[in-house]
Amino acid sequence: MTQTKQHNRQPAEEIFDETSKGADFSSSDLGKLTAEIVALRKAHEAALNEIELKAVYGMISYVAHDQSVGEDIVGEIVTSHFGVSAVAALPSRLYQNAIEYLMDLKMDKIVN
Repeated sequence: MTQTKQHNRQPAEEIFDETSKGADFSSSDLGKLTAEIVALRKAHEAALNEIELKAVYGMISYVAHDQSVGEDIVGEIVTSHFGVSAVAALPSRLYQNAIEYLMDLKMDKIVN
């Protein structure tokens, strides 16, 4: 099973300070770098788009039907595995991981 990586919640300015000690950057450089860090962080936190969400729900439905369990149970296992409150709260960066996890999911090994 794939483990999700915890993200550093340190302010962008502190990350910059730690990684650039001894470097001589202008305030403009600092502004650009921190803006890029913030943008990357937001991109990693963006929720699944409509198509991705439909695909994940489709896989949940397929697994539930194929393995004779409720969709709600499969959904709970997915949310628990990825550490989110709901399937719709999955970040887009985990879309591929979620699909692969569902493809490999064997409910009888988890439930029984």
